[in-house]
Amino acid sequence: MAIERSSGSAPGHDGDRSREAVTALTVDHLDALLSGSQLGVLTAASTFTGALEGWIERLLAERGPIPLIPPDEVSVRFGPHAHACTVGLVGSLAALYELPLRGDEPVLAVRQLEHLLGTRMEAVAPLNASGINAFLAVAAACLLELPLIDVDGQGQVLPLIDQSTYALGGLNPAPLVGVGPWADIVTVQSPLRRGEPVERSALTGAGGWLLTALYPAPAVALAAAGIPGSVSRCLAAGATLRSGRGQLAPRLAQQLGGRMIGRGRVLEISQHAEPGAPKDQPAGPVSIRLAKSGSAGAEITLEVRNEAVLALVDGTIAGSAPDVICLLDPLRGRTVDLLDLQEGDTVDVLLLPAHERWHTPAGIARAGPGAFGLKVPYRGGLR
Repeated sequence: MAIERSSGSAPGHDGDRSREAVTALTVDHLDALLSGSQLGVLTAASTFTGALEGWIERLLAERGPIPLIPPDEVSVRFGPHAHACTVGLVGSLAALYELPLRGDEPVLAVRQLEHLLGTRMEAVAPLNASGINAFLAVAAACLLELPLIDVDGQGQVLPLIDQSTYALGGLNPAPLVGVGPWADIVTVQSPLRRGEPVERSALTGAGGWLLTALYPAPAVALAAAGIPGSVSRCLAAGATLRSGRGQLAPRLAQQLGGRMIGRGRVLEISQHAEPGAPKDQPAGPVSIRLAKSGSAGAEITLEVRNEAVLALVDGTIAGSAPDVICLLDPLRGRTVDLLDLQEGDTVDVLLLPAHERWHTPAGIARAGPGAFGLKVPYRGGLR
């Protein structure tokens, strides 16, 4: 998870400016990475099985530490012709539960991509440092014995591979290589904006998911197009989530430059059809109604399209994509998974700012409300 902080907020616990920059990832960072990667992830917040965590822990123990390279050091660390790529899972997380990773997928995907391009990758980066993809990028770096660049392309979970700052920066996700649960290797070579529909059409036959190596580019260009400090912020947010202290949502809002939309009790969770919804979105619309605490009769409504993309308070826009709408459980002090959410539950709704590149006209067109079929304007609310 990589979100923009306000200029006055600190990168660690509230007001803690003594936190040292992480230059290499070890087993000791796994708990914070796991927790931080779940912030802002509503429909994939429980994607980690014990087997997956154990696999990555063993990789780091055996092959770590993994160098974590700040983007502004990439030009010094690598030559101008050094290439890098991103790694991420595309497809259904439910399918991943049924058909788990074998463990060799990152190597197969990256090596095949290298074969296509005729060049070696000298670093990898996350497609997005959120949910399972934060961990899979670390696993790829371990298996390939490559450094990890401290960027990502989304700063949250967005459903389409071309909904990324890499694409906003002019990079093409293709050629890309996806490896499925039965070791099928899917190669896509296509023009810009065509890689997503072509790869997604292959998902069903491949078993529902593809571990994908994509966005091959000079390492300097990839670092420049990514959101800087994504993995580091994920670790810092994870440390706060694991701190065990109260007032979690207000503390995260202060730390990460966001604000509270409100606390509410779940009244209704409903799926519904939406005429004119974009056909490229892989999940159907869900609405969540909350009775807003402290305001008699007031309601918070959340519109979910894979993730929460619009928050309304009594019909007025309180936040929307591309900013990140997070749900937190104030009683258990953790993020909320839509699969576990029930009527009567109490949740805190937190709005965190997306990176500034998402606030450009091109960024709003790619990942704002309209990209999810919502006929409302992006109003900001954090800047």
